[in-house]
Amino acid sequence: MRLRSSIGSIKAQVDSNKLVILSERPLDVLSSAVLNGGFTKANAIISIHVPEDYDEEIHKNPENLLKRTVVKLDLDPEKVVGMMTAADLRKVAVFNQRNQDTTLSAFVTAGVGWSATAGETTVSKRDSPNIKKVGTINIILLVDGNLTESCMVDAVKTATEAKTVAMRELDVRSRFSGDLASGTVTDTVVVACTKRGKPVKFAGTATVLGEMIGKAVKESVKKAIQKHEKLTANRSVTQRLEERGISLPNIITVFSETHPTIRGDSEKLGKFTEELQRILCDPEVASLVIAALRLDDDAKMGLIPVDMCDKSQVCGILQTAVIDCLYDENVASKYLKLDDKNLAAVQRLGPFARSILVAIMNRVCSNI
Repeated sequence: MRLRSSIGSIKAQVDSNKLVILSERPLDVLSSAVLNGGFTKANAIISIHVPEDYDEEIHKNPENLLKRTVVKLDLDPEKVVGMMTAADLRKVAVFNQRNQDTTLSAFVTAGVGWSATAGETTVSKRDSPNIKKVGTINIILLVDGNLTESCMVDAVKTATEAKTVAMRELDVRSRFSGDLASGTVTDTVVVACTKRGKPVKFAGTATVLGEMIGKAVKESVKKAIQKHEKLTANRSVTQRLEERGISLPNIITVFSETHPTIRGDSEKLGKFTEELQRILCDPEVASLVIAALRLDDDAKMGLIPVDMCDKSQVCGILQTAVIDCLYDENVASKYLKLDDKNLAAVQRLGPFARSILVAIMNRVCSNI
């Protein structure tokens, strides 16, 4: 399938196995690509699909696989920048933009199965998970212009910032911590330019080129994630909880183990689960849960205003809001607090979300 580029000298096509971008003239390229990364000149940029259960050879020698693919395409391996991904290449997002004398095209494929937050622990601990190199966000940014080397570095910086904004706007969460993700563990960025026209020295967010890069990358990353992961910004509360490592079955188990009304009664437990899921779909309740999750995010980063430093008071306010939504009078006395022994099972659950969910579950329990 052919892909449209706003740069006349660029041709692009994609199938299930590869994305190939060809240029009639050599491109100056800066990238973190597996094949010919760094500063180089290239006539082609490719991304190949590898299965999620790829073998050990691909893991140890990814360049060899890319070179074999390049040779099959009758291209010079020294003049090709190559990357790989387990994402479906056919779900590539393309963004073309022109502003006066500047033209650019962005090609993005994205999977977020191994999303992460920069600065968190991913591989240094002994008990860290065995990370598979899948779920990569690959960004290819082509500019019809004469970018200096420092400008290309600037463009990589701006593109990376825009990718992180896209992750934030979709509320993509780290697989390791449940925090807001900044990317995935194996992202690749490619910036290439045609070297036509006057030298361009800067591509930061205070420049026209930087504005164009930011918009192109942000929109195409969001579109690629939505196409590949079917991840919508308005997804359900239960899904948002799952992405933070807070599974409803886990919470229900903890609650039932400490509540005699439903402990050991499979029929009541089934009704409890069904009613809890129904209530979490209520707009007012969902709003309170989302608010509590945001408060927990801010609390973890130390952003809670000094006026709100008494967390127990804020939790009480949130629970009162739940009473107003769901409870009859005098039900507040039935609250159940999860003690420290129980918290190990829901360790990613912050105090504000915990207070909301406990109040909701007590309401559900009183119904059955």
